[in-house]
Amino acid sequence: MVQAAGRLEHLRLGAGLACLLLIGRLIQLQVIQGPAFREQAERNRLRLVSEQAPRGRILDREGRVLAANELVFRVVVVPQEVKDLAALLAFVSRMTRQPVAKLQRTYEHERSRPYLPATLLATVPKALAMELEEQSWRYPGLMVKAEATRSYPQGGVAAHVLGYLGQPSAEDYPLLKVYGVRPQELVGHMGLERQLDHALRGRPGGLMVEVNHRARQMRTIGHRAPEPGADIVLTLDSPLQSLLEQALGDTRAAGVILDPQTGAVLALASTPGFLPAAFVQGEQEAVSDWLGDDWGTPLRNRAVWGAYPPGSTAKLVVAAAGLARRVITPSTTVTCQGGLQIGDRMIHCWNRDGHGTLSLREALMQSCNVYFMTVGRRLGLPALREGFQQVGFGRATGWLLGERAGHVPDRRLTEGEVAMLAIGQSELTTTPLQIARMASVFANGGLLVQPWMIQSVGGQPFERPHPPVAVGWSRETLLAVRTGMIAVVADPNGTGHRAASPVVRIAGKTGTAQTGIEGVDHAWFAGFCPLEEPEAAIAILVENGGSGGHLPADVVRTVCEYLAVRKSTTEAVVAAPDE
Repeated sequence: MVQAAGRLEHLRLGAGLACLLLIGRLIQLQVIQGPAFREQAERNRLRLVSEQAPRGRILDREGRVLAANELVFRVVVVPQEVKDLAALLAFVSRMTRQPVAKLQRTYEHERSRPYLPATLLATVPKALAMELEEQSWRYPGLMVKAEATRSYPQGGVAAHVLGYLGQPSAEDYPLLKVYGVRPQELVGHMGLERQLDHALRGRPGGLMVEVNHRARQMRTIGHRAPEPGADIVLTLDSPLQSLLEQALGDTRAAGVILDPQTGAVLALASTPGFLPAAFVQGEQEAVSDWLGDDWGTPLRNRAVWGAYPPGSTAKLVVAAAGLARRVITPSTTVTCQGGLQIGDRMIHCWNRDGHGTLSLREALMQSCNVYFMTVGRRLGLPALREGFQQVGFGRATGWLLGERAGHVPDRRLTEGEVAMLAIGQSELTTTPLQIARMASVFANGGLLVQPWMIQSVGGQPFERPHPPVAVGWSRETLLAVRTGMIAVVADPNGTGHRAASPVVRIAGKTGTAQTGIEGVDHAWFAGFCPLEEPEAAIAILVENGGSGGHLPADVVRTVCEYLAVRKSTTEAVVAAPDE
């Protein structure tokens, strides 16, 4: 009896203890952790269905559209509404002539949440979209959505400047997620689309929906309209850009055209190019071809990321430095017998028969290596370095989209290396953008400009360059070099005479840059036009193009004639009396 009473007491104590533990747990769950659980339940109950904002447009200097948005029709499926997926896919297959298996794979890949639409087809023609929409009531879950997507009305024009869109990389997504970017949302991957992605993307909107415990949408709580991205206005002249790209063709080449007075980039081209729209539209075959093209490297912007020996275009700087330091005058002559003996090494001129006795004008006109190697040796390595640095060689220009700085050698050089440096060889490398900037110095009277390209973002002024900096060369020095540049084109014996035009006067300098491989020299032309009031400073590079007096000269003539004819036509229209 006593034992039974003891067991009963233990049971009471155990039950009391269990009740206390239960009450404590309830207090913990309801009082202490209650707010957190309620917040979590609320999050589970509400879902945001994001609605992407239209990207801002990219416009040229006259408001011509380079990148915009166009309406496309997507075929999507809302998983929670589907009753017969097999019948739905079979219907879409019949209408679009797409294999059911492919549609099935796409659906499985795109499906993420029951209430979020999964894209079956990224785009279909409008007529087909209307047919699908008319029959969609027969297949619950099937929808046709009209959405804005990126378009490039001028095709591949300025592709390297604009860049392209794609899904965020694994490295970029954690950073972009903070700004509301979804895993499959398109973001900028190159050029302006990447650099100004934050402004172009705008602010997404969407629906706030209530879902049940099975994640099925029950009702819509609210809606916020997306805010379109900001429009961007450039300094680019799209007709000029298109002409430059066409003139360069499919060669591995680059061209830059600057306003020599302000540094505004009028055109910047790299060939071969690509079509930005192919990345948006998911044309995987074309994209794979471009990514795998190791010869043409079409995604590489040669105008700013290609660093090349400047070849004989550097002789303009050597001439100016020599004049400024008074180691030569415009009438100083040097006799070229086809080469220059330095120690036990003979460095040949490009004309191994020799040019004879030349003044500075004639040396520039015929691009005599012996003349400029002689001037370079008289200047010495420190003065040569200073001259190149005065025109911006060896450092980035500061333009927005990134670039290579090129290289001015800072180590001690041998006499032979100094001579080679004076003709734009040795370790000296520059970008086409830097060469165009150098040409601006001789076009505008001795000012080093900073290249820039973005006028406004969202209607507000954006990028203004640093004021031009005087390089410190006298008017007489610049005039002497310009005289030689005029002769390069105008004189029948000039290396750039192929650029001569009856329409416009052009000043320039050709260049042939050795690559170390026989017969694969790079071809350069640096110059400006029109001679009287320069409006364009130009640099053209053709990889393995041989002589700058060939294709580069042709391109410069084409560009300068176009500008001259366009200007005269515009002036004639303005001057015409009103009817």
